[in-house]
Amino acid sequence: MNPSTRATAAALASAAIAVGGVYGFQWLAIAVFATSFFLAIGWPALTWTPNWVVGSFVVLGSGAFATVGVLLGQDEPFLRHMVIALAASVIVAMVLEVLHPSPQGQVVTAVASTVTGATIAASGAAWIAAARTPGAEDLVVAGAAALFVAAIFSTLTPNMTFNTIAAIVFGTSLGAASGTVFPSIEWYGGGLVGLLCACSFVTVHELTRRDVSNTSPLAAIASGIIPVTIAGSLVYIGGRILVG
Repeated sequence: MNPSTRATAAALASAAIAVGGVYGFQWLAIAVFATSFFLAIGWPALTWTPNWVVGSFVVLGSGAFATVGVLLGQDEPFLRHMVIALAASVIVAMVLEVLHPSPQGQVVTAVASTVTGATIAASGAAWIAAARTPGAEDLVVAGAAALFVAAIFSTLTPNMTFNTIAAIVFGTSLGAASGTVFPSIEWYGGGLVGLLCACSFVTVHELTRRDVSNTSPLAAIASGIIPVTIAGSLVYIGGRILVG
């Protein structure tokens, strides 16, 4: 997989999340759904899922239902609606596997892969839950900005060790700087969120970089979006701890 494609996908997804966070959680929901769509398209290619249509359908459905549930939830904690969507996606994945079975010997792997993708897609809804938490809206922008910077620095030079250190340092620094700008969070809160988001990206980036046998551009795009959706849960948890 091309590291530049992965970094570009992550940067674009992070930028969309940041812009959505600035304009309100309704726009943020659109950005989250868009990231779920591209994740769903590339997930079967990334995980070698035999039934591409089934895998993409379940992953996209999980992301969509979680997004709608968290967006339309009336009271806190908003993230509980994501759990319902995730449980439904697990059942759907197993039912579709029965109706449209994978090749012999790949059934368990296919279901596990699809459910994992559905979990990652659903976790993106945590960005919306964080934005709807009073006082934590600015953490969404800070976290997404840190992800953007980490994605850029991850391919800065041919030296991966340098790139990883630079991505974490500058991602954390931008998060801390955001904490000094936004009135609702302190510098250390922004720095913590920036560190978590940067680490989530560089970890997935390093793992998928070692899969040299997979040359699919769709797989590279999906691998770039994975840390963006996962970081939503980290930002939400950070918001609950730092804001309440």
